[in-house]
Amino acid sequence: MAEHLTAARTRLVALAERHRGVVGVGLAAGATALTVTWLVVVPEKADGVGPLQAGLLRFGHPACWALLATSALAWAVRAPRRAVEWPARGALVAYAAFLAALAL
Repeated sequence: MAEHLTAARTRLVALAERHRGVVGVGLAAGATALTVTWLVVVPEKADGVGPLQAGLLRFGHPACWALLATSALAWAVRAPRRAVEWPARGALVAYAAFLAALAL
């Protein structure tokens, strides 16, 4: 079973590489749509908290998706590895800050 999954993953990665531009732009478009969505949809908790927590609740999640869109576009155009990794890492930080603000 593990061999079958490994072979399927290898084929999927090869397919994504062959169509890198289309896949990357598609992922970026989806992430951009989610950025806009999360700018409109704000957790109710953002209304009754301090300014820092409210900012993280309002903009942490959209920032995460915007950074993922940036990373996908960088991957699509074969940008240097650092240009792909840093926005993705920033997305992780933004989402962690959003979750922390949500938990408080």
